[in-house]
Amino acid sequence: MRAKVVLVGGIYHADAGKQLRAAADVVALDDPSPAEIAAALANAHGAIVRYPHRIDATVLAGAQKLAVVASSGRGTDSIDVAACTKHGVAVVNNPGLGTIPVSEHAIGMMLSLSRRLELSDRTLRAGGAWAKRTALDVRDVNGRTLGVIGLGLIGSEMTRKCIAAFGMKVLVYDPHVPASKAEALGATMLTDLGALLERADVVSIHAELNEGSRGMIGEAELRRMQPHAILINTARGKIVQQKALERALAEGRIDSAALDVFEEEPLAEPSPLWDLDNLMLTPHVAGLSGDALRELAHSAVTQVLQVLGGEHPRSLVNPPAWNAAMARLGRAT
Repeated sequence: MRAKVVLVGGIYHADAGKQLRAAADVVALDDPSPAEIAAALANAHGAIVRYPHRIDATVLAGAQKLAVVASSGRGTDSIDVAACTKHGVAVVNNPGLGTIPVSEHAIGMMLSLSRRLELSDRTLRAGGAWAKRTALDVRDVNGRTLGVIGLGLIGSEMTRKCIAAFGMKVLVYDPHVPASKAEALGATMLTDLGALLERADVVSIHAELNEGSRGMIGEAELRRMQPHAILINTARGKIVQQKALERALAEGRIDSAALDVFEEEPLAEPSPLWDLDNLMLTPHVAGLSGDALRELAHSAVTQVLQVLGGEHPRSLVNPPAWNAAMARLGRAT
């Protein structure tokens, strides 16, 4: 009997969808409600979930056959991992595949804000730009100080690129990694987030969302940043307190910011953020280059099929659930 796999929110690449359909019966839910997800998972053996759709305890309660849930990307914050472990459901993710595209996106945002690219474009289209060129306050990034919050794969790549390409001085804050990791990259580890905020010309966030990072950039932290500083967030929206950032930008307490992620997604249309001329917005696309989408989709599908076949996947998030997941599939461990 073929396994049944549910695609919650679609899949990033059609070829991976074909790979999955060749091996399993597939139910595709493009924009489902929680009730629709629960109904589809009631008889499913596996699922691939695309952020921000959630797999939580309520959904899992009726999914008696479910053995594996895969994130469509690296992050698992839309999957209740603890509840999955309790119910004997293996969770897999896809680390490392967003390193290049997300770091490139963050650098693009930094350059665009520093070089005033969007502002220059608007000024030229409005007419009379030549008389206003010096007023645009175009800035170099070469030799400036970059503050990196979170020294995982993406934060490390951001650090490496900015040192190599622009000769930037890089300060790092990450209480979960040793200072030697920053030093090996040519950066300096700080144990005080406030000290990084006070010294950085550009702050780029690459931390995971957890209880320690949730809301870590708020009113007090933004007040410690320099007036000419730029804030970039390509990690998770809930790391930055959005209303506090709105106030800081509206009052000119920091120069500008760029957000690819938001407290609530999708971002409301229209949003108060639209009114801020010193804010760049992109719709959570930093990690979604064509190459990355293909690799993410194939990674998720491959790992789901591995679990359903009794094979240990490369990125099992909750190892304690493995034996129970195999038992759900009727496989001895």
